[in-house]
Amino acid sequence: MLGEMRDVTDIIAVTALRYRNDGAERIYSSHPDCFPDTGFKRFEDAPTMARVREANAPVLTDGPEALRAGFPDWQKIIDSGCEAIVNIPVRAPSGEVLGQLNLMSRAGRFPSESLTRLQVIADQNASCFVGQTSKEIL
Repeated sequence: MLGEMRDVTDIIAVTALRYRNDGAERIYSSHPDCFPDTGFKRFEDAPTMARVREANAPVLTDGPEALRAGFPDWQKIIDSGCEAIVNIPVRAPSGEVLGQLNLMSRAGRFPSESLTRLQVIADQNASCFVGQTSKEIL
């Protein structure tokens, strides 16, 4: 999946979260030294994550100022060479939102046409977010 997404646009880092009740468990990180590959986030503590689930649509945060305003770990994101994040829902064929992918890159790397293509790839790989325990989903 990550290879297909990198064919669409430049992706520096990615994390994957599977939704569970009142939050999401982190099930993958391309850079576990910076962004943990385990753990749990509650929706009430992660407003962007909650917006993705509620809107059932990608949420783009583009530019250093937007990152500072929207992410408590903005400095870690910027230090990793990223200035933009798109949070993409992963949807089952039924439309249920199973989780999300957080794709990070430089500012301006997520134009609207790439978001459409990234969403299709995420949805085509929804099975990776159902009952998987492996960290090798991407």
